[in-house]
Amino acid sequence: MDRLKINNFKSFKKETDIDLSSITINVGMNSVGKSTVIQSLLLVRQTFDEINKYKGTQESNFNIRLNGPYDLQLGTFNQIIANGQDNILISLNGDNFEYSKQDDEFSLTYRKDADRNLQTTALFSPKFYYLNAERLGPRNYQSIGEYSNKFCGYHGEYTFEVLEKNFNYIVPQERRRQGDAFTVSTLPKQVEYWMDYIAPGIAFDASKDTDSRTAKLRMKQTVLDTDFNSPYNFGFGISYLLPIIVTGLAADKASSFIVENPEAHLHPAGQSKIGFFLAQMAHAGVQIVLETHSEHVVNGIRLYALKNAMSAESICINYFTTNSEGTSVQRIPLNDKMDIMKWPEGFFDQEEKDLQELRHLRRNS
Repeated sequence: MDRLKINNFKSFKKETDIDLSSITINVGMNSVGKSTVIQSLLLVRQTFDEINKYKGTQESNFNIRLNGPYDLQLGTFNQIIANGQDNILISLNGDNFEYSKQDDEFSLTYRKDADRNLQTTALFSPKFYYLNAERLGPRNYQSIGEYSNKFCGYHGEYTFEVLEKNFNYIVPQERRRQGDAFTVSTLPKQVEYWMDYIAPGIAFDASKDTDSRTAKLRMKQTVLDTDFNSPYNFGFGISYLLPIIVTGLAADKASSFIVENPEAHLHPAGQSKIGFFLAQMAHAGVQIVLETHSEHVVNGIRLYALKNAMSAESICINYFTTNSEGTSVQRIPLNDKMDIMKWPEGFFDQEEKDLQELRHLRRNS
């Protein structure tokens, strides 16, 4: 997928074009429309699922729920419609998805043309992965799910089970940690290698108890040579990070992986390295869409790209702003050296503003 268009949905009061690429990074202040882009993609994916459910039938009217599927929590039609209009338009790669209000205020109606086939896109891959910003913190146990054995859940709630089930899964060469020290190619070991790169010194052990239908995870700090211990002793950063690493390594090629705030609870060095990791996964064929408030994540992506000859066109940085006319989206251009060619006001410039104010205060104190 490379083109998204949104109209009359939440803060998108006018028709707005949004570029997508191998890795798409949505940045900007709070409440300016970044999450709406992800919600638009989730609505379209739900629509695709409904169409597939009735494939081969004459069904052309579909009920699209605003709350529930893909962990959407959009409320009512009147809370998401812009400009007092009757319809919401979301267009993906030229396929138009027009939604109208139905009697149930918690749903939309989508009508499909009888002879229309949707274009092939990563969003419609048989395997689709989404991680919400609100992921699970430390847990000793997680319930065993009923989903695909590579799906970590929308909040990372099946991560332990994915690790345990896929103990012998071989991670594709292009997604592995590179270097002579990282020779073991199985999923748990590659997860350890990447975890150690981003949050050094952590090893883990996953197991399953079928009687209680739970999966268990224990961790240890290798540098201290301690025994395996409860995840509660390792803080939120590790727990928030783990499902991102597992999903990136296990996701099907040519699928789509949407992740919100991958930097949550990570040190700045770790934020840069999770950006590096996600760029490598995108370069290996998983289409990534992420929302972030961290310049370190963006810089980690640029660093990977420059080290590994990833093209500037394959990285899309979208900068979101809003005013009385609604949300505007500006693509921030990169050159082949991964330099940012245009630096708009408000785009990760707060550090320089704070330092400038500090210098001013010092001069006048």
